[in-house]
Amino acid sequence: MKRLATFTILTALSGCAVPERSVTVTGQSGDTPDNRSQRIAKLPSFVSPAGNDAQSSAGLPLLTVNDYVRNLAHELMALQHSLDSDSQIGVTDFSYVDSALDQGSVFSNHLSEAMIYDLHKFGVPVLDYKVTDYIRVTETGDFVLSRNYEELSDEVAIRYVVTGTLTTHQQGVLVNARLVQIDNKRVVSAARTFIPRHIVQAVISRQGEQVMRIK
Repeated sequence: MKRLATFTILTALSGCAVPERSVTVTGQSGDTPDNRSQRIAKLPSFVSPAGNDAQSSAGLPLLTVNDYVRNLAHELMALQHSLDSDSQIGVTDFSYVDSALDQGSVFSNHLSEAMIYDLHKFGVPVLDYKVTDYIRVTETGDFVLSRNYEELSDEVAIRYVVTGTLTTHQQGVLVNARLVQIDNKRVVSAARTFIPRHIVQAVISRQGEQVMRIK
């Protein structure tokens, strides 16, 4: 028998009241063991950023936000013990702890996008609830993703959600992530990391956020 939970999507409109819409999230039952646990047992609880093939001006491996998100994904999966092969996971934006927890940014958007990638590579079934039922063709391109709640499905079969918070530090950003079972709000797994200021700045500067908020 399916259990139901409510997953609310808010869409911000500048200068206007924020509309609210509830999306029904259906949880799956009848869990069965998955061989993912065997892979988890072989993973360390923390993986140091390995960098990539790009080199910095100093000749050192060039680290990006993606390397730190990969650590979070591995730690989240290494510490959980209840997922099965049918447990759909959704990934939401991370919010700053000193906000109303409903405000995203380029940095938080990228964190969630990178998390989707790494969870998928890990073998976890991830559901992208921002995919519409059609392709929207415009003069500037063709799109299937949307943040307009009116274009999205009313019901999505998500049992777990990855979310988290961001805390601004003088030297960068502290990131706390957690995997939550959405029907009972239980934290299944948690992970955290620290992303240096210059790596954060490399992401947010494109949108004119030239100076990172310092408390």
